[in-house]
Amino acid sequence: MAKPENKTEFFYTEKGPVAVDSPVKLQILNFLREEPKSFDEIVKYTAKAKSTISVHLNDLRSCELVAENFHPEDRRKKIYSLTSHYMGCSQEPFIEHYRSLLEIVAANGNDRVRFMEALFHTLRFGFEAYGIDNAPVVRMIGIDIGKQLSSNFESTILGALLKEIAVFLEFHGDCQVSVLMENSPALRVEDDFKAMSMPVTGKPFCALREGIIEGILKEKLGNECGVLEIECYGTGHTHCLFEITI
Repeated sequence: MAKPENKTEFFYTEKGPVAVDSPVKLQILNFLREEPKSFDEIVKYTAKAKSTISVHLNDLRSCELVAENFHPEDRRKKIYSLTSHYMGCSQEPFIEHYRSLLEIVAANGNDRVRFMEALFHTLRFGFEAYGIDNAPVVRMIGIDIGKQLSSNFESTILGALLKEIAVFLEFHGDCQVSVLMENSPALRVEDDFKAMSMPVTGKPFCALREGIIEGILKEKLGNECGVLEIECYGTGHTHCLFEITI
């Protein structure tokens, strides 16, 4: 059973964002991110009384965060699924890097490429400076962008498409990109700007690029796929590595 955390998480529905701060509700929502679960599975996972879970599930349904359906193998049982998208959460403010990025923005006012790169990262880390981890929604936006960009790419074969994506990232990102196909497919990105200016935070921070790559792949290959940044300047590496699963 996962331990409840004292924080607020944000979810997006067709009616707009919903903030959730109940530890039990967050347990349920995060449990349902994996796949739909039965009522009994949720009760066991949360270690709460059935009556308590019923109340929380009814609340989540009324906010349109969760849907209730009959179990396909037993109509006497109910199964619950997530009908919303995870957007981010509150966190302890991370201000130091934000201040250094503001200085980089000011110092690169006459360099268009560096200025725009620094401006983007200032916006990204500005949310964290004010106590909001918005990486999930940034990733979602990246997927939307990637899907729209997909018409600019020709190949529908993974290896060739990754080479096209590498050229695209190099052109727009002032970086060097290598396509790796030895074990699982991956893109390795070496970015001088990030190497010079990004701190080691213990977690990856290229959510937008991660989403863009995934959006292009999904649209061009016509298959479900995932892109996960497993190495990053933020995790102390000298490059970013995006692992691809089809």
